[in-house]
Amino acid sequence: MSPASFALTWRFLRGGLGRLILTVLAVACGVALVCAIDLVNRAVYAAFGEVLDTMSGKAALQVTPGEGAFLPEDLAAEVKATPGVDLAVPVVSSWAFLADGSGEQLTVHGVDIANDDAIRVYEPAAQSGVVENVLAFLNQPDSIILTDAFAARHHLTLEDPLELDTPTGRRRFVIRGLLAPTGIARLQGGNLVVMDIAAAELAFTRPGLANRIDVVVHRDADVGVVRDALMAKLPAGLHVEAPVQRRVDLQKVLRSVQTLLQAVGIFGLFAAFLITFSRLSVVFEARVGQLAVLRSLGVRSRRVWWELVKEGALIGAFGIALGIPAGIALAHLLLPFIATTTAIGAKVSIGEVTLSARPESMLQAGGLGLVAVILAALVPARQAARMAVMETLRTRDVENERPLVPPRATGVILVVAICCVAWHMVVVTALSGLVASALVSIAMALLMRPALGATSPLLRRLGPAVAGATGRYAVGTLLRSPRRTALTIATIGIGFGVVLWLWTLAGSFERSVRDVMPGVLRGDLVVGSPNIAAGYIEAPLDDGLLEAVAVIPGVRAVVGEMTADWQYDGGPIALNAFDPNYFSEDTFGTWRFIGRTLPDAGALVARGHGVLVSENFVHNIGLDVGDVLRLDSPSGPLSVRIAGVTADFLSPRGTVLLSRDLYRARWRDPHITHALVRVDRGVEVPSVRERIARTLGVRYGIRVQRLDELVAWFAEQVRRAFTGLDVLGMLVLVVVLVGVGDALAAGTLERTRELGVLRALGLRRRRMGRIVLGEALILGLLGVTAAVSFGLGLGVLWVTTTFPALIGWTLTLYVPLARAAGIALAGIVVCLLAAYVPASRAVRLDPVVALRTE
Repeated sequence: MSPASFALTWRFLRGGLGRLILTVLAVACGVALVCAIDLVNRAVYAAFGEVLDTMSGKAALQVTPGEGAFLPEDLAAEVKATPGVDLAVPVVSSWAFLADGSGEQLTVHGVDIANDDAIRVYEPAAQSGVVENVLAFLNQPDSIILTDAFAARHHLTLEDPLELDTPTGRRRFVIRGLLAPTGIARLQGGNLVVMDIAAAELAFTRPGLANRIDVVVHRDADVGVVRDALMAKLPAGLHVEAPVQRRVDLQKVLRSVQTLLQAVGIFGLFAAFLITFSRLSVVFEARVGQLAVLRSLGVRSRRVWWELVKEGALIGAFGIALGIPAGIALAHLLLPFIATTTAIGAKVSIGEVTLSARPESMLQAGGLGLVAVILAALVPARQAARMAVMETLRTRDVENERPLVPPRATGVILVVAICCVAWHMVVVTALSGLVASALVSIAMALLMRPALGATSPLLRRLGPAVAGATGRYAVGTLLRSPRRTALTIATIGIGFGVVLWLWTLAGSFERSVRDVMPGVLRGDLVVGSPNIAAGYIEAPLDDGLLEAVAVIPGVRAVVGEMTADWQYDGGPIALNAFDPNYFSEDTFGTWRFIGRTLPDAGALVARGHGVLVSENFVHNIGLDVGDVLRLDSPSGPLSVRIAGVTADFLSPRGTVLLSRDLYRARWRDPHITHALVRVDRGVEVPSVRERIARTLGVRYGIRVQRLDELVAWFAEQVRRAFTGLDVLGMLVLVVVLVGVGDALAAGTLERTRELGVLRALGLRRRRMGRIVLGEALILGLLGVTAAVSFGLGLGVLWVTTTFPALIGWTLTLYVPLARAAGIALAGIVVCLLAAYVPASRAVRLDPVVALRTE
């Protein structure tokens, strides 16, 4: 019996492998969940990163004014004059959308078509013949180049017209070139439009304004030295960074969303751990006769312990062997859901995501699964191996009353969990929140057995009172194996508690959006684009739309709003700019301020001498009313005072609300996200809405909504963002279903002889099935009680503390009572479904066969 040999271990395991199949499936489900989440997270990040790498081409550096802002195109000459710079290429980068109603997005790449050196930056080799007559192409501003892939999908050829929605309205373009699938033509499945930069400026920015300058550095120049030289000569608000740094920044943005997804996967694996822990403790105790023989023959307890641990490792290996392929398949199923969650949560645009089976993901999931199973086997194996031979023989067929985890250790873990929660509420970091959540879960699982013991007198009275002899027998059976019962209840509590936790988080987010948005966006109608640029952010429109809306009969006033992301103090914030009269007049209502404000705060913001900030800006940045906020705008440093605090949900880190006159001057951005419309008194809102849509709908490709419809639309985006988490939560429930089925099936199998005696004494088949279903019902009720307590407690902790630390948003707590009731019902139904097969077996049990069972 060599320590490295699995011969004896396999002999032990082979005899009861059929009874452990559900345990193996539980491990496989947990491994599959962790593997799938990691595979999808890596695929999504790789897709976003590929977009950045492809768009930068051979550029070693990029000069950018920040998200949504613009810089002068002629700044490229100053960049080119910097020592070490080989080429400086101004670029217009934006989005266009098919005007056929599909809203299909295309990435716009505007570059100097006549400059072969600029073209070669983005193409591995010059594609000859893409444009037959370059001069004719440049002389016609409607000229565009599409990719072969996009043209083939839409049955387009050269000289075909194509209507696109742009910020300046709906425009008709003509295809005068096609790109082979190389270089940037591979971007987002070929959804690319290449234009001359002058024509792109007319449609997407303003003449003379570009989005960025791509910098090609001399082969023998030091990129860091060139970067420092550019930063020294350019305005502070312009960023000079390598494309690889943008990938790092993107990873920081995505990390919070991915951490939340991984937390759900770990909870699923923890549920599998509880199932394995429970099952192995029962299996090892059922083998006391064999263990007694080994001990009486002189085998040391350490060797017995090692053989049992190896048995757990084999179960883990079987689970991993099933879980890894299942995780790859599950990843393909989860990919669109999690991609949507990530895109909305990080406010980024995502194209085609390719999933590949990465060895690191499989190793990580397999390693975690194996560690979980071995940990689940350590304590039961230790207790079974250390039992004295006489005690082993005396306790055969009886669950060991000695707890697997000593009460003192349970008490220590409980105290540590409480301390971690208190510590988290003080330091408020994402790491402390994750640690506190994990310890709360472990403490909840360990407390189930003491809680079951405390409630056992009540259960013994309620069982007969509700269901007579059936209830008495069902309660007695469960309380006879308190360890297994407690672990099954804990599994149900963890699984359904995770779903309730996610629903509390999602409901609080949605309720916060519904509460906050009417205080920021006010008016009778909202005019915006029906197309999504990135995440949930609507595509920008040219502010010339404001004048067109203002002359529509029945329109009393119109205000432009522009939103953009910006970098401040080492992290992202949002800018929310409104026309000055939105702050200084009450035509659209008044602002909801939080706390004190500066005198004439609205007028101060309207004149561009002050700003408002969101509540989470104060929480995350630390600046408050009266403090001076210094922003590095693309036109140079900007210092303004904080005039007041309000609620806004644009950015998890914080939002700065400012005058659009100030924003347009310093950020050179002539676009708007929404036009807020106030209707004349006595005029029906639907009639004005119809006039705006009829007059401007075709020209601009706009969407006209009531304010409550826009709020509902944003709430729908929140629900879309949490769809991926909901799917993961449901997969955790699959693990729970397997665990409950495992516990009930094991209990039925182990009581075969006992059930045979009952049948021989005249117990009817139907009553036998009711006993098993009664056990499931009791487990469901107790598990649901634990789930509601655990899920709501974890939800409150995350809404009030952890989520603001992890993501940044400050939420209003909303307890989904209706969904909590649904969870309770679903928990009971899942337990009854899990009991169906064991109940059916009990009903079909032959007394003669059962009485012969040992």
